[in-house]
Amino acid sequence: MKNKFFFTALFFAIFWTESFAQWISQTSGTIQNLNSIFATTNSSVFTVGTSGTGRKTSDGGAIWNTMSLGVTTTQYSLRFINSTSGFTAGGFQDILQTSNSGSSWTNIGGGMTDLYDCYFTSFSSGWVVGDIEVGYGFLYNPFTFNLIQISANANKVLRGIYFANSTIGWVLGDGGLIIKTINSGTNWTQQTSGTTNQLNKIMFIDANNGIVVGNTGTILKTINGGTNWTLSTSGTTLNLNALYYADALNIWTCGDNGIILKSIDGGLTWFIETSGTIENLNAIHGIGITDIWACGNNGTIIYHSGTTSVFENQLQTNISVYPNPTNGDLRITINDKWLKNAELKIFDAFGKNVYQSKILNLKSLILNLNLPNGIYFLQVKGNNFLQTKKLEVIK
Repeated sequence: MKNKFFFTALFFAIFWTESFAQWISQTSGTIQNLNSIFATTNSSVFTVGTSGTGRKTSDGGAIWNTMSLGVTTTQYSLRFINSTSGFTAGGFQDILQTSNSGSSWTNIGGGMTDLYDCYFTSFSSGWVVGDIEVGYGFLYNPFTFNLIQISANANKVLRGIYFANSTIGWVLGDGGLIIKTINSGTNWTQQTSGTTNQLNKIMFIDANNGIVVGNTGTILKTINGGTNWTLSTSGTTLNLNALYYADALNIWTCGDNGIILKSIDGGLTWFIETSGTIENLNAIHGIGITDIWACGNNGTIIYHSGTTSVFENQLQTNISVYPNPTNGDLRITINDKWLKNAELKIFDAFGKNVYQSKILNLKSLILNLNLPNGIYFLQVKGNNFLQTKKLEVIK
């Protein structure tokens, strides 16, 4: 009886470990809030926060050491352009610069208002965005001393910036504001986000495909550079503060109360990962999908190895679709154990729901779809799982 209990307990322990993403707490050595984190390799990681706090590790987080920034102001953003050269942006318009992997920092900024994000394309080219100055949230190039205030962002704090390349970039902020440049910041044009929520972070995997996260669980997705933004269902109303675009399919976001969401289909659908903390998480970054760190309040740092869980493996193998590409006729086969209360939805490339039906315990479903040529996403959702597959219609 004891042996039976032992093996039963062992089975559940193994299943639990493999079924949920393992975020492991690391000892940061500080109780200050950590606002930004950046990994240059799978062993070298840097983080900054309140009161001029800086920490760095050279062994993936086994030991975090003090990184002296030379300031006492809060630093909100950290970004490296290579393994040795990086920047921070923070309070009183501090812009700190290092060329020796954080061993020393030089302040090339200075002013009265706070800077919330930065993006640098080289050691002498980049932008910072921040709080309201003279009635406007502002963009500032510290190398050309170019300060830009745009009428669209009157009384709106700018909170995030990202460039897909040296010329095409986006800025976002309060009130659902998103603006875009296609000429390295000389001119900026407002885009229609479809929300008035505060937007906190933006990332693009290329010049067309991008994700935005913001308050009250807001997630926006575009496949055409922001000409159209569509709302994704996040499944949470918690504020989402940060974003990590590992590759075209794998994306993480984190936020208040320790919330972490992951997408394995390019941001179309999201599921919750167990972070192991209730602290607000303010930033997330990693190296590919293998090594990922998140940081937050009270010195929180957590690490995830990126190992694929049983849950994610099941997502990849429970549904088969044939033929694909299709002319509109296709057969969908579903593993028996996932049939209960399953629902089928098909979305176009803009996230619009173009087909929906209940599976009703049918193991195999034959569809004749009258859809125009293009890329679609077929989603099957049940009580215990959610899977999305890419579908191409060619007639």
